[in-house]
Amino acid sequence: MRYVNEHYAYSELSRADRHALRGVLKEAFPIGKSSHVLWSDFPDTTAFVRRGKGGAADDVAEGIVGAAIVMSYPVEQYDYLAYLAIHPAYRNRRRIFSRGAKPHHGTHLLRYLYEVMRDQVSPSWMQRYLMIEPAGDAALKFYLRALPPGEYPLRYYEEDRVISVGYDGLML
Repeated sequence: MRYVNEHYAYSELSRADRHALRGVLKEAFPIGKSSHVLWSDFPDTTAFVRRGKGGAADDVAEGIVGAAIVMSYPVEQYDYLAYLAIHPAYRNRRRIFSRGAKPHHGTHLLRYLYEVMRDQVSPSWMQRYLMIEPAGDAALKFYLRALPPGEYPLRYYEEDRVISVGYDGLML
């Protein structure tokens, strides 16, 4: 089984991929058709997908097992992780005889998303951090585990329940 991470401007996704992406996100969040309009009209929306290749995910639409939406705010200089979800059939798959601590699909997708957004920073695109608002305690635990503070410049603002992950290596 092989999986690949991909990213596109939301407006560049094929119709089938848009439907599959929204389908995965609907499994975890109460989003409607208006989300498509918002993401299409918003100038800087990036869609991330984790897709099975070679028959790895034939049971899900377009092979998409995970999806995320990032909305960029250049004036305020941050990226906002609006949604990240893994298809329910692929959320907690564990091998019986695991050969080590292998990250699951959500961790792979989140780390890929962070790397892509960080690599886009340039003198003409001065984003400073990725902002995440966990949807609950389980989501908070997932984000803190997937992006360990010792490896990522992460700061958790407990009073606001917001995580910021810096792109320049400095804590915010």
